[in-house]
Amino acid sequence: MRLVWAGTFDPDFSRNKKLARLLAIAGIEAEVVRETVWSADRIALAERPSLRVALRALVRYPLLLVRLLRRPAPDLYLVSYPGWFDMPVVRLAAALKRAPVVFDPFFSLHDTVVSDRGLYSGRSLVARFAAFFDRWSLRLADTVIADTEPQLELYRELAGGLKRAGGVLAVGADDDLFFPRPEPDEQPKVVLYYGKLIPLHGVVTIVEAAASLQSSGLHTVMIGEGPDRDVLDEAIARTGAVIERHGMIPLEELPAHVARAAVCLGVFGASEKAGRVIPHKVYEALAMRRPVVTRDGPAVRAAFIDGEVVAIPPEDPHALADAIRALMAQPNRREQIADAGHRAYVSRFEQRRLSAELVEILQATVRERDLPLS
Repeated sequence: MRLVWAGTFDPDFSRNKKLARLLAIAGIEAEVVRETVWSADRIALAERPSLRVALRALVRYPLLLVRLLRRPAPDLYLVSYPGWFDMPVVRLAAALKRAPVVFDPFFSLHDTVVSDRGLYSGRSLVARFAAFFDRWSLRLADTVIADTEPQLELYRELAGGLKRAGGVLAVGADDDLFFPRPEPDEQPKVVLYYGKLIPLHGVVTIVEAAASLQSSGLHTVMIGEGPDRDVLDEAIARTGAVIERHGMIPLEELPAHVARAAVCLGVFGASEKAGRVIPHKVYEALAMRRPVVTRDGPAVRAAFIDGEVVAIPPEDPHALADAIRALMAQPNRREQIADAGHRAYVSRFEQRRLSAELVEILQATVRERDLPLS
C-alpha cells in the first residue's frame, strides 16, 4: 500500500506519534508531505488569532497542493490532527489523483473551543466558523477515524452523515514503555494523576478528593501543566490538600510513577467531551496492570465491562474519594480490577492489535473507493 501522509500535522503530537508507530508495526512506510503552519498550542489560536499564522497559511497551503500534485498518485492519503483546514487542499489533490482520503481529526474543533474549553458562546462567529470547518472537513473524507464509538457518532452528527461507516481506533499505549513491573515490596499508597491541566480532566475534583483522603495516609501525586494551573493552585490553597506536584516530565519517566501507584486516575470533567473520550493515561495504567478510577460515560461503557475499571459520576469528589478508599481497604479487589483491566488491554487495545485495526480501515477505504455510497 502506497500511503501519503499529508497536511500540516504535528509529528510530535501524541495521537500522530501513535499513528506512526502503528503504521511502522504493520510495515507501512508512509510518504510524508507536510508543511508547518500552526503553533504548538493550536487551540490558543482561537483565543488569540495570529496574523502571522494566517499569512503563513496563505503561503504554505498552495505549496502543499503543488507538492502533492507533483508526486505520483498513492493508494490513499492520510490527514491527521490538526487537519480540519488541510482537508480541502488534500481533497482537491486526491480528486485529481483519483485516490481516497482517510481523516483522523482526533477531536471536534467546535466541541473543544465551545463545549469543552468554553472559550466562546455557541452563537459566536468563531463557534460558527469552527462548526463549518468541522462539517466541511468531515464530509470531504472518504473514511473518518475516531478514538471511541461516541466520538465517531459525534462526527456523524456534526457532518450530517459521513460518506462511509468510519472506523474506531483507540489511542492505546506504547507497549515498549508501559508494561507490568514487579510489585513493590511494600503496599503502595500513592494515588497518581498525570496529564494536561484542562477542564476535561477535572483537576479540582481530584484535589477535593485528595483533601478528604489525607487522614487515610494516602499520598496524592499530580504531574502536568496546562491552562488550569491557576485553578489547580487555587483548589489546593482552598482545601489545604497536600499534593506532590510535578510539571511536565519526559514520557520515558512516567512508567516509574505508574508502577509505584496504588490507584491511577483518569478524567473527571463534566463536559460531554469528557464522557466521549478515554485518554492515553487510562490505557497506559491498564497496560501496566494498575487499577484505574475514571469518570463514567458513554466511551467507558462502550470500551469496558464491569470490573475492568472503576467508573464514577463526573465532578464528584466524594464518589472519587469513596472509590479510592474502597480500593485501598480491599487489596484483593484492587488486584482483581488491575488484573481484569490488564486482560482487557491485552485482548483489545495492545498496539499490535490496534495496528491491524488501522491497516484494515485503510485497506477497506482503498477497496471501497469505487463502490457506490451506502
